[in-house]
Amino acid sequence: MKMRKSINLLKAGVIALGVLAIGSCSSDDDKLPAIDGYNNSDEVGATNLVAHWTFDDTNNEVISSTAPNKSLGTVGFTTGQIGKALQLTSGAIAFPPIDKINTVDALNNFTVSLWVNVTNTKRASNQFTSFFGIFPTSVADVWGNLQACAETGRHLPSSDTLELKNYLSTTLPDQSQSNQDNLSLLNDGTGEGKWFMGAKKWSHYVMTWDGTTHEFQVYADGAASGAYTKRGDTPVLKMRVPAQAMFGAMASPEMGFPNGTGSSWGMATASIDDVRVFNTVLSQKDITALFNLGTAGR
Repeated sequence: MKMRKSINLLKAGVIALGVLAIGSCSSDDDKLPAIDGYNNSDEVGATNLVAHWTFDDTNNEVISSTAPNKSLGTVGFTTGQIGKALQLTSGAIAFPPIDKINTVDALNNFTVSLWVNVTNTKRASNQFTSFFGIFPTSVADVWGNLQACAETGRHLPSSDTLELKNYLSTTLPDQSQSNQDNLSLLNDGTGEGKWFMGAKKWSHYVMTWDGTTHEFQVYADGAASGAYTKRGDTPVLKMRVPAQAMFGAMASPEMGFPNGTGSSWGMATASIDDVRVFNTVLSQKDITALFNLGTAGR
């Protein structure tokens, strides 16, 4: 009896070691290789990330847990580039002020990264789409402090052109506004160029503002593609506050901006995913990493 008990204990020990060994091998086999030095998008620029919307079954900004306070049109979820995504069908959502992106100097220099999926619907009443922006709440204007947009009315509905358009408005020392923009047109120096072919699929859109070099850059699927990147001597961004984040619309009374001069005609029909706001200019390497990681669903 003692011998059988010893043999059984020995067998149990061997089995346990085997299970541990299998578990260890399985863990190693399941670990994904790093992409551009990162395991997932959350590791890129993590210390400078000030706002993030994942749209994984929630519209809340995830760092502050701030929920939207205004919604118009059809707003839902769809399959995104990373998990789920915001689906707008002539729709928009707006948020109350979020502390980290609601001061004059919060985004002196910045990066905004997002994934978008939009078909260029050429309609007489809606030829412009604002994917994301941070809008002053009381100024009589249609534009925000900064916006990630697209000109969606200048190309045929069947076109795969996605004319991305950056916008910012900074307050100068004399209290006037300096308004700057850029387009995703690869300029060849002759006034002609090649548009970004990113419509009708998930595309990665990044805009950066560097007030030191005065460059307002557009990145499309990881590649610098701005036609008008140099913006003279425009300084760092000084935002008009209080300000509210909004997806899918320009500033209008319908969206909770009482002095806004826009209207509901501008609400977006698009899918938007993994929106990140950084209070610094990310490097080309990190922007490429965000594109490659997102392409892998990470």
